[in-house]
Amino acid sequence: MAKRPKRLMYAGGGVLILGIILGQFFGLTPGINTGSGDGEEKTEPAEDPRAILASTESDIVPVLIQPEPKHKTLAELPLKVLDILIDDRSYLIKASSQSQDRYQPAKMKQIIQQAKRTTGDEDGIRIRVYRKGSARVIPESLLKDELKKAGLSPQMIDWKNHLVD
Repeated sequence: MAKRPKRLMYAGGGVLILGIILGQFFGLTPGINTGSGDGEEKTEPAEDPRAILASTESDIVPVLIQPEPKHKTLAELPLKVLDILIDDRSYLIKASSQSQDRYQPAKMKQIIQQAKRTTGDEDGIRIRVYRKGSARVIPESLLKDELKKAGLSPQMIDWKNHLVD
């Protein structure tokens, strides 16, 4: 029984010493090895009289705040390819240059307007249509008919076979 408290005492001391050493290595121990020692020379920067005057006039320091980048709407983006996602009975659209989570709900009229604005990629594809597992057949066939009426040929539309989550 007498050995156990001694082992704990030595283990605790070892952990404490290891903590101090690691703290010194990573700079986590406050007040130890900070500041300049007696052997170091202290050099003061040359004072600029204008800097002193500027600092005494006002204690307020102007801070330049960058405005947050404005997310452009789909109507403001140049469109090469329009991505359309059919989810259940609704349509979601986004520009192909936007991130995956930027889909926006859209009506058929808006889809046709955006589809006419597209310029196409290198292969001539102007529209890519994706489907979720919940996509219905009627919205898909309605979309095909409306795109055909809008003057978009089947070669300009890429109907993806795989389902999107």
